[in-house]
Parts: sequence; structure tokens; C-alpha cells
Amino acid sequence: MSESCKVWRLLIALGTLILCVVATAQDTAPFHRSGDYVGAAVCIECHKPQHQRLLRGAHALVLSSEFLVGCETCHGPGREHVTAKDNDPAKITMPVALAAVAQVEFCGRCHQHEIDHHGGDLPGLRMAGKSCTDCHQIHRKNEPAVLPNVRFSNLAESRKEAKRIGSAACVTCHPLRNKLLESSSHRSLALHQSPTGCEDCHGNGEQHEATNGLARLITRADRASDGIATCRACHEKVDATDFHWRDRKKPFLSLGVTCTTCHQVHIETGAVTTVASAASTITNRVCVSCHAPASCSMPGSTHESIGTLATPLDKGCASCHSGGLAHARSGGKRTLVQSMKDVSAALQAKICLSCHRDSRHLQNVTQGTHTRNGVGCLECHTPVHGAVPNKVAVTAEQNCRRCHADVQAQFAMPNHHPVPEGRMRCSSCHEVHGDMARVRNLEVTQNRCFQCHKGYQGPFVFAHQAGRLDGCIVCHVPHGSANQRLLIQTNSQQNCLQCHGDFPAFHDQSRGAVFTDCLRCHTQVHGSNHSRFLFR
Repeated sequence: MSESCKVWRLLIALGTLILCVVATAQDTAPFHRSGDYVGAAVCIECHKPQHQRLLRGAHALVLSSEFLVGCETCHGPGREHVTAKDNDPAKITMPVALAAVAQVEFCGRCHQHEIDHHGGDLPGLRMAGKSCTDCHQIHRKNEPAVLPNVRFSNLAESRKEAKRIGSAACVTCHPLRNKLLESSSHRSLALHQSPTGCEDCHGNGEQHEATNGLARLITRADRASDGIATCRACHEKVDATDFHWRDRKKPFLSLGVTCTTCHQVHIETGAVTTVASAASTITNRVCVSCHAPASCSMPGSTHESIGTLATPLDKGCASCHSGGLAHARSGGKRTLVQSMKDVSAALQAKICLSCHRDSRHLQNVTQGTHTRNGVGCLECHTPVHGAVPNKVAVTAEQNCRRCHADVQAQFAMPNHHPVPEGRMRCSSCHEVHGDMARVRNLEVTQNRCFQCHKGYQGPFVFAHQAGRLDGCIVCHVPHGSANQRLLIQTNSQQNCLQCHGDFPAFHDQSRGAVFTDCLRCHTQVHGSNHSRFLFR
């Protein structure tokens, strides 16, 4: 440490000691009192050094403001002090001599926001009996000139630039932190077991102490750039692979997740031991601390309402991710939460039906072809990003082609149902969520076709027997064909001969013969009310 820094430390310590002695040895006038103001010019006649230091400090505006009364803004009306014998200091308010509670109220007239949002260990400082002026000195510059722009961003810097002062010095301001350590799983770092425990995690405290607790001259493991390394210095045997997901892409952790995202050090053993469960009501907000990318994909999706930060966890993330509450309380233990993608199709359906059980389209999903063949809900549906409200079917059916590439190819044929054009969807014909009757069943298939092709439905006195056995698909390719009318074969003759190989002998089938055009006579191929031979 430089000589100038040592001088500053000595002066600061001496000044603090003198102020404390004066404060304890003298009385001071209460601040709220009546009296006459004399003006700053009168005060400066006797207190020039204090005036000069004030001009260089953060309170210089007190002297220049036209709305304040200079020195007497903090010291109160000065007439009695000026006229008293030997300028009795008991006739003026000395903020440093006020009791800690009164001093907080006094300073809070201007600095209430800073008090409400005070950094560091404010409860510990109060437990230690510290008041505002123990750290903040008014009649001097805020910091020694030798430390203009120093910030310790990691432990290595603090150990290089400062010396150890020992935990005993730390506890004079932070007794509460030490008390919590004594009853925590980190009790080995408490003062009664380790004289340097505080600095093992927070770095060397020499300059922090010299500047009356300047926060940027000490480090914290939850904010230091080498915070994880600090924790691993003691916890080198922690399971960094299975539990902490090293070198894994899942779960989708946010950037900036560190040990202290889940683990708290200064907390009693047996109390809630994670940041996640510290809240009285656990909401999705605790999930977002690690899984922000997943949350960012929720807005605008079909599940937007359960993805808001204020949604209770059991009605939000945990409504789909079983064990989410225990996962959050454990600090992210992976084995306690169930990923939707890692479960069976049947369990996926069960989880989804916990909310979607009232939909008539999903009544038989567990008996459906997809579920029975191990195809889960997430194969088709994206619960978050990409699932647009009121367009669930459209977005889901874009995934059909991933499994049904052969069908996708058929829609590229010259003749096809208008699915690629968007005038039909897969679900126009297929019960994608399952039906008690098989999709290939005659009644289901025929009824699906007749929804659009009502003219071929009948009933007919003489129905085409093929329709009774296999339905429309005995002659037609349902998705797409190179042949007109989606016929399986190139023309009607070849199509008919698939079943009618026993045609009469006089039906000459040689090229150019009239009997090669079956539909020339059997015009009512789907059914007739007049002829069993399907004549007109």
C-alpha cells in the first residue's frame, strides 16, 4: 500500500475516533426546535476548514441552494449557539451525536430513498449499532483521492490490491451475517471457527474498511466474475455433470446462472435453502431465473396465460412439468422435475388432458392410433412459441409431413386433394386425436368422403359392391395420383379389371374395342336405383 493511502487511513481513523469521543462526551440540541437562523456566513467565520471540506463533498449543494438555509439545514437554528458563552456546542445540533434511530430519521429527510434501498448488510449494521455517520462523513470528500476509479470485480483483484484484516474486523459491522453463518451449512467459515472465513469468499477487506465500507472495494461471490471458482475452491467434489449439467444443452439454462442463483450462504440450515423458495408464494418468476428462453417463447402463444411471471407455479410451469415445485425448492435438482419430452405418449396425453379434458375432439385420444403407436402430443403441438391462438390445427398439421413423408409426396402429384393449397387439412378426413372406430373402417372412411361428395352417398337400390367392402379407396387414391379422378390405375378399364376379371366373353378387351371403356355402359358406377348392372 502507498504511503499516501496509509496517511488517509490514519486520518480517517483518527477523525472517526475523535467524532465518536465527542459524540459520547457531549450533549447535543435536538434538531426539531425553534430559534433564529444566522446564515452560513456567520458559521464560516469559525468553521472555515469544515466549510472548505463541505464544498468538495457531496453536500456542496446544501450551501448553494436558494431553498435551504446553508449550514443550519443540518445543524438547526444557530442563534443560541452563536450568542452562548464559548459557543456552547450543546446549543447546536450535532448529527453525529444523535442516537442511531434519530439519525436515520434526520438523514431520511433528504435520503429516504437511499435508506430504503440501502446496499450491503443494513440489518447487520443496525444490529452492530452503526449509524449513518459511522460510514458517511459529511465534512470531507466521499473517498480518498488515492482511490478514484478502483473496482474489485473478482477475488483475485482484491487479494492483489488489498491486505487481509481478519473476520473479527468484518463482524464489527456485520454481526448478523456471522450469526447466520454459525447456524448454516457454512458454519466452518464463521468467526469462532475461521479467523479469515469472511475474506475467503469476499476477498481482502483492507481498502473496504479504510473507506468505511465502500461496496466496490470488496467482492461478493454472487457478483464476482470468478464467483463459481470461489465456490468450487471448497466444493471441488460437487457433482458438476449430472446435477449441474456441465457441457449439456438441457435444461435450457439462461446466461448468468451461478451457484448463488440457487444456493444461499448466509441462511440457517433447515430454513428454505434456495432463492427459488424464498418467496411466500412461488410463481413462474422463479423458473425464469434459470429458464428465461422458455419463458420468452410464451407470449403470443396458446399458453400465454399460464406463462406470465405472476402466475402461481402450480398453475403455471408446474401444471405441465410435474415436480416443478419440488424442483424449484431444491434449487434445480434435475431428477425432481419431469420434462414433457422425456415421458411416454400416454403420459403426455394425461398431462395435457388435465387442462384440455373438456374438448370433444380429445375424448378418445388415449385410444387413438397416434397414442397407441407412441406418438405424443408434442410431436405435433408446440405448447409455447409457434402455437398461435385460434390456429392450433393449422400449426399442428404442418408437422404431419415429418412422419408421413410418403403422403406428403403424394400431394405433389398432378391430381390431389387441395391440402397444399390450404382448402383442406389432414383433419378434414382423419380423426387425428383418435376414434373408437378405426380410421380405415368402412363407415368412417365413407362418411368422411361423403362430407364433400354428397352426390355419391346414396342410399342406392343397387350399390357398387366395392363400396360395401373397402369403400372409395378401392378405386381412388385418397391423397394424390398421376391419374385423373385420383384413380389407382391409369384408366377406368384397368381400374375395373382389378376386381372384374370374370367379365363376359363377348366383352372384347383388345385395343380399340368398344368394351374397353367400361363407363360407356356402366355409367352409374357408384350405385344405381334402376339396374343391378349399374346402367343408367
